[in-house]
Amino acid sequence: MSIAILGGLDRLKPHYLRHGRNLGFNNVKVFSKKFPDMVKRLSKFERIVICTGNVAHTMVEGTVRMAQINGIQIGRTHSSSVSAMKKCFEQITN
Repeated sequence: MSIAILGGLDRLKPHYLRHGRNLGFNNVKVFSKKFPDMVKRLSKFERIVICTGNVAHTMVEGTVRMAQINGIQIGRTHSSSVSAMKKCFEQITN
């Protein structure tokens, strides 16, 4: 299973990756800033977690629209803490 994390803190990226892999996601990527072809690249993931506290509103809008069209499951958390991200991972796997 693959998962993309949109937002979060750069200094916590290793923790996000470790917890994602521990929960069975073999492909975990963290995107903390806007990047070229964002919607196209995110459409390749099976699940997406959005940290709404650290992401531009335009990034969220484009991602949610693309996920609805492609049937990709989205999890949201306002906090960028490791424990909040872990809870979101667990919710999205069930």
